[in-house]
Order: sequence, then C-alpha cells, then structure tokens
Amino acid sequence: MTTVLETTSVPGVRLLYRLAILLATVSGAFCVIFCTLLVINYHGFFFPDNATTVAGTETLPSSDPTYRKPANDSFNRLPTDYRSFLALRQALSQNRQDEALKEQIRQLDLTLRTDYFQRRAITHSATLFLFVSSILFAASIRTICVLKRQIPDPHELRQQGEKKAPLGFAVVISWLMLCAGLFLGLLLLPPLHLEQIFLDKLVADVNATVNSTANAATNSAPPMTVSSVVTESAATPTEPIKLTEELLMQNWVSFRNFDGNGIGFSDSPPTHWNGKTGENIIWKSEVPMHGNSSPVIWENKLFLTGADVETQKIFCFNIEDGKLLWEADVTRSEAKAKADAISEDTGFAAPTPVVDGRHVYAMFANGELVAVDFTGKLVWRKSFGIPDNSYGFASSPALYFDRLIVQFDDGDGTEGNSKLIAFDLGTGDVLWETPRKDLHSTWASPMLKRIGDAYQIITCANPFVVAYNPDDGQEIWRCRCLNGGDVGPSPVSLGTIIFIANEHPRNAAVDATGSGDVTATHILWTGNNAPPDTVSPLATDEYFVTISAGGFMTGYDPKVVNPNNKRARYWELELGDMSNFYSSPLRVGTYVYAFDKTKENPVAFVINLSKVAVGDDGMLTDESEQAMIIAENPMPEPVVTSPAVLNDRIYIRGLTTLYCIGNP
Repeated sequence: MTTVLETTSVPGVRLLYRLAILLATVSGAFCVIFCTLLVINYHGFFFPDNATTVAGTETLPSSDPTYRKPANDSFNRLPTDYRSFLALRQALSQNRQDEALKEQIRQLDLTLRTDYFQRRAITHSATLFLFVSSILFAASIRTICVLKRQIPDPHELRQQGEKKAPLGFAVVISWLMLCAGLFLGLLLLPPLHLEQIFLDKLVADVNATVNSTANAATNSAPPMTVSSVVTESAATPTEPIKLTEELLMQNWVSFRNFDGNGIGFSDSPPTHWNGKTGENIIWKSEVPMHGNSSPVIWENKLFLTGADVETQKIFCFNIEDGKLLWEADVTRSEAKAKADAISEDTGFAAPTPVVDGRHVYAMFANGELVAVDFTGKLVWRKSFGIPDNSYGFASSPALYFDRLIVQFDDGDGTEGNSKLIAFDLGTGDVLWETPRKDLHSTWASPMLKRIGDAYQIITCANPFVVAYNPDDGQEIWRCRCLNGGDVGPSPVSLGTIIFIANEHPRNAAVDATGSGDVTATHILWTGNNAPPDTVSPLATDEYFVTISAGGFMTGYDPKVVNPNNKRARYWELELGDMSNFYSSPLRVGTYVYAFDKTKENPVAFVINLSKVAVGDDGMLTDESEQAMIIAENPMPEPVVTSPAVLNDRIYIRGLTTLYCIGNP
C-alpha cells in the first residue's frame, strides 16, 4: 500500500512533512524539559528545603506567625518557615544587638524571598511554555500521521473486514503516557534535603568567627552544632536597649510622645520668637519632600517622613545644626496610593513615625509600614494594602516597649478589614492581631495610657472608644460616645480618666477602669463647647483643654459637673482673629503652644494656663483673658503638624521647612 505523502501532487507537502518531523522533535523535547523543570521547581531541588531536622533545632517553632501552619511541600513553604531562618531568629532572640547575626538574617531572608517569588515566576512561565509545546507537538504528530497514512487496496480492505488503527494515533498515545509517567514519577520522588548544606556552611562560618578570636585551646574544640550557635550568642550578648518609661520620656518617640498626651519637659522653654526675622530661631532646614507627619527625636537625631503618589521617604536630621544626615527611599513601586483618594489636608505621609533608639518605623498612605535602622537601611516591611479611607490614611503607630501598635481601620466597618496589630520591633513579626468590628475608618491614632498599674491601648473610631490590652490584644472595654461624623482627634488621659474630644457628638470623659460595654455606666461628664475636628486635646491637673479649628480654646472643669445632664462647667478663650488650627497643641509646664495654619500671617500662640482666673459663672475674667496669651509669634508658613520639645528647644515642621526654636 502507498501513503498519502507518496501519491499527493500538492506542491510543498514533502517540505511540510520534514518541518512536522522537526517540530515534533523539538516540541517533544521541550515538553520533557518543561515537565522536568516544573517538578524540580516544585520540589525545590536547587533551593533550601525545610524538611531536614537538624540537631538542636527540634524545639524551634514550626511556623511564623504561630497561628499559621507551614506548608508540607517546598514550593508553598513561606520564607519564614525555613529551619535555617528560624535557627538564626532564635539565636538573635538571645542577643538582640548582634549586628553580624542581623545581617545574616537579612541576607538569608532576601535570598529566601527572592527564591520564593522566582519559583512562582518560573512555574507560571514553564506552565505556559509546556502548554504551547504540547499543542505544537500534538499538531505536528497529527500532520505526520495524516501524511504517512496508507491508502488501502479496496480488495484487501474487504478481505480484512475492518480497519487497523493508524500508527500515528498509537504514537501520540504512547508519547502522552510517557510524559505523564515521567511527570508523575518525578512528582512522587522525595524532595532533596539541601538545607543541611546551608546549615553546615552557617555553622562553619560561626566556627571560623569564634576560632579567629579564641585561644589555642578553643581552636581545638569540636565543631559547633546549630544549638551551640544559639548558646554561644547568648553567652556573650551585647546589652540591648531596655525601653523603660523614663528612657522613652527622655526622648520624643512618637506622635505627641510615648503616652500621646502631648506633654513635654523643659526647664526653660522658649516663649518668644519670630520665624520671619529669625529671632530665637536656632536653625531651619528645608525638608526635601512634603508630608504632614510630625517630628520624632532620639538623642541627637530627628526623623520625618515625606511622600507623594510615586515615592515614600524617611529623613534624618541632626538636632544640633539641622543638617540632613540621610534620606531613605522606602518606595515599593507595586503599592501606589490612589491620588484622587487622598485629600490635600491629609497627604501621603500624614502618620507620624515612631523611633526606639535602634529603628525608625513609618506608615504611609499606601498601607506600607517600614522599619529602617539609624543609617536608613531597610530592616523589615509590611503591606496592608491600599486602605479604604475618605481622606487618606493618617493614624500614627504607637510604641509599647517591645512592640509597635498599628490601628488599621479600613472602610465603614462592614467589610471586616479593620484591625489592631502588634508587631515585634526587631523582626516585624505579628505578635497578635485583633479584628475591629462595626468601626468606621478613622484618622485618630492609638494611644498608650497607664491606667492604674497596667497600660491600655485607647482607640477612637465612629461610634466607639475601645480599650485593648497591649500584651495580648484582648478588648477591655468600649464606650459608644462618638456617634456620627468623622473622628480625627486622639484621646488623652489623666489618672484613670480618658478624655475624648471630637466634633460629633460632644467631648466626653470616661472612667477607664471598667470592662465590657461601659456606655451606660462610665461616662463621667460631657461637654459640647467648640469641639475640635482634628486637634487632639490636652489634660492638666485642673482642666481638660480643647482647641477648635476656628481658634477657640475651652477648658473643662471636672470638679464642677451638673448632676442633671452631666455637663462639666467650662471657660472659653478666643485665640487670635480668624485663626485656624489643625496642629495638636503641646504643653510644657503651664505653657501651651498652639500653631496656626492660616495662609496669611500664621502665628504660634503661647498660652499660660497659670493665669486662668474664673468668676462665679465659671467664665474667664477680663484680666485673665488678657494675661493668658503671653505671645503671638510670627511663622513664615502655615503649620499643620504637632511640635516636639527636647532640651529646652521646640521642633516644628511647616509646609516646607523644619524649625528649631530656642532661647539664645
């Protein structure tokens, strides 16, 4: 019998046949290559694997964070699940100041994360190429079978009574079975345990470091295991910075300082200056990028953030001369905030950073939380996704000794995206995470308040004020006193009383010693005079003080409360003419510093609360009103940020410039 190829008179068929054979060979080879590549990539034959149990690491945590179990296969295992990574982390927990160990962890973390995403990219590409190669292989085999099909003799066909299966069909079936068998066989192979190689190298490096500084007797010691590395690190630790309340109060570590009350300490704070003429301006320095975050200070370094729709940066200044020491670009191009969702009043860098003596922690409008060290080098990063917020994200992180607290309120509370999270300062690991249900997005910041012998995290979001335990994130109490409207001001405290100021529905004082829903039992008194929409309040031993956006300062007297409606008596002082305030005030002793944001002739007011004198009706006397405002200091530009004070100097950020104010 003859074939179609031998009998056809169509030109170019023989060339097509040769091309089909070539294409079948090449595409078939590529099918095998891509199948093999997928299996190798899945098992991680050329990547560190977590399956090996190394001596001394049996007690290491099996996952990170602890509420998530690691994947059993190499392909889906996260970088933080590898035993090599966990071994180094355990060693670091014994010696937090070991910079060499930190660098090892950073390099390993970068390698593992790079491998993690590269393997997914490889899988995506290889799958696509395998699909295309399979189609080309099937098409070429089909073409070959058609052209090599034999033309049967009619007499022989009648004698046979049936047709024989084409040879091409059998070839295709055999080839597919071969590929499937090869793929399944490789898939079922046990993964190679290559992480032991990395661990051996790690131990060798540590031994080399130890032996280079040890004596001859130590040089003859046997090689160390991974557990020995941890023990050795713990034996000679560098003393870490122990964050105490006293140490934190000696610096200016977060928005309105550690406890969020906006109180600074100074023996001789400046009261008079002129930003336009330079009087009592120690120095001023241009900030390279716009932002509405306030300054934070640790010893002789001051930190700010700046951002736009494309870029996020952290800046470090020397507080002695205002010199810009460095700027860290922490942009992640994949996370861009929506420009049309950010109001000008908020901006892309509204949250104030946090500093703890080792790292600077900064939050941006695109939902990115980053930590950099004091040289500007990235330590860790977390991404929350673009927050659903009417004006842009503005809630600043808070510092609770060994952890960072982030209040991420997202949307109107119905989607279930809002949460309060505690992060480990050194690693960025999630220590706990608490959902925040039925709470709208907010612009207020979480505040750490000492209530009795323990701390509470106080948060504000329409319609509740909610207190949490900073150790485990458990809710302690909640009070419905923010019904209706946006929430901008953050709370302050005095003793066991939390004072909440907001434009809607009214200001309120809440006893923070309760539990559960305390709306009906623990609201001590309320006040509705000139409530603020963005400015956080102040607390003194005698008054709770608010400043409205329109420039009215109100002092509530908690000792005089109407028993019928629980309204506290108050006095009122008008600050300037047509003043406008977004900046939260600073209190130093009896002085209150309030910075105006009017575009024309902005000023900084200094108010002396020791001059408060009230009549029988509770209002300020004429003499008191005149005596309380002791200075109206001109500023070159509007101010919407909040001031910091350290070593008898006040640091404040304007629209474009950072100012250091002090007595000569």
